[in-house]
Amino acid sequence: MTGRTKLSTIAPALKRSFIPKSCPRRTPPAGSRSQARTFGDIARIRTAKGDVDAALQLHQEELTIYEALGDKRSRAVTLGDIARIRRAKGDVDAALQLHQERLAIFEALGDKRSRAVTLGDIARIQRDKGDVDAALQLHQERLAIYEALGDKRERAVTLGDIARIRKAKGDVDAAVQLQNERLAVNHELGDQDGIAAATYDLAQIEIQQEKWPEAFEHLAEAYDIFNKIGRLDFICTVGSSLGLLLCRAGQREQGLQMLTRSRDGFAKLGLQDHAKQTEAIIAHFSQSAG
Repeated sequence: MTGRTKLSTIAPALKRSFIPKSCPRRTPPAGSRSQARTFGDIARIRTAKGDVDAALQLHQEELTIYEALGDKRSRAVTLGDIARIRRAKGDVDAALQLHQERLAIFEALGDKRSRAVTLGDIARIQRDKGDVDAALQLHQERLAIYEALGDKRERAVTLGDIARIRKAKGDVDAAVQLQNERLAVNHELGDQDGIAAATYDLAQIEIQQEKWPEAFEHLAEAYDIFNKIGRLDFICTVGSSLGLLLCRAGQREQGLQMLTRSRDGFAKLGLQDHAKQTEAIIAHFSQSAG
């Protein structure tokens, strides 16, 4: 009897000891981290192909998942992707707001590299808005971070951004020096995208200086590289400059073909202002030919 009493007394305690003390019921998030990453990868491919509206929708779905997961870093990265699309579509104020929100997250996380990337995005928008001095200051801050990190590739990209501002401010010699330094780094790294971008920027300076043979050579080189790596955005940008040069040199047929391709590409990328500007050039030289 005593034994039974003791058993009945300790049985509930024994039962409790085999029940986990913490078994919270978890509601699974709307999507998994791997699903969010896949959305982001597909979105970037869509952007490269010019389907920016589909890319924007995918990034929004990606963002929702990261918010549900509480993943601050990935959320900030996705805000940047969305902001860049917004800027490309002309909504610079929305883009700036998204980048500033993103910058605050990276600063709180102590992520220097991502902070530098975001400073560059904000600087480009400030330049678009005409505040070149603020843009230059942000790029210089960004350059110092990459130099401290020993990141040659991103340092080269930043040199290009600073060079473009120097050119806009009329300091052409400094711009050329920076672009040549950037080009040398990209050759050292074997970065074809970077080589083509620096070559194109040098061509823009040469056009300003009316050095037509040099400009033509550099534009043709950049156009060839961008075609090989499939960068539609730069194919259109370089093609519009090269097509214009060809038309002015009397090679209208080849130039108009290149301009038409650029116009159609800009439209596909959602860059309607660029498409309209290119269409106006096409119309001008088509009428001249007639």
